[in-house]
Amino acid sequence: MSADGSTLLARGTKGLAATGELYALAGDTIYASLRGIRHRSFPWREMLQQAWFIASVCVLPAILIAIPFGVLVAVEVGSIARQIGADSYTGAVDALTIVREAAPLVTALMIAGVGGSAICADLGARKIRDEIDALEVMGISPLERLVAPRLVAAILVTMLLNGIVVFVGVTGGFLYEVWVGHGTSGSFLRTFTEFTSFDDDVVK
Repeated sequence: MSADGSTLLARGTKGLAATGELYALAGDTIYASLRGIRHRSFPWREMLQQAWFIASVCVLPAILIAIPFGVLVAVEVGSIARQIGADSYTGAVDALTIVREAAPLVTALMIAGVGGSAICADLGARKIRDEIDALEVMGISPLERLVAPRLVAAILVTMLLNGIVVFVGVTGGFLYEVWVGHGTSGSFLRTFTEFTSFDDDVVK
């Protein structure tokens, strides 16, 4: 095998190993969370503190991104709709775009980028200060004590943050359409409720 082929194979093997370690960590974390809940040893206070921390670093950037999304959809759709005489369907397109597409994307970016980097920085600092090694010496699982509450907190904040992004994005599009685009609030809300439902907010 050539040197290039060996290098490519080594990189591919390393990437598969890293992916396997990631899935193994996710499985161990889920198991540790369920075990802690079952034995009533899950650190709920730590989970609430981490949920507040993640929300505090993610909410403002998410809002600042959601507002342009809603306005941009209203601008583009309103311009095209007025040309073809379908002004009343701006709310429907806003629903399909914000609720089903933009809100989950913005939420994932905020949780992975902002919240995830903050969590990694915190755990890295604990590793440097030998706090994780100290927990292992005392017989305390770092997964159950540190990683599991952060995972549960991130899941909780993700659901709440998605709702915030939907509300802010739709409100921005609604205000632009009514105040700037001179549309009617009734037609916007009517088509919005026709093309979206509670299941979209919950599932997406």
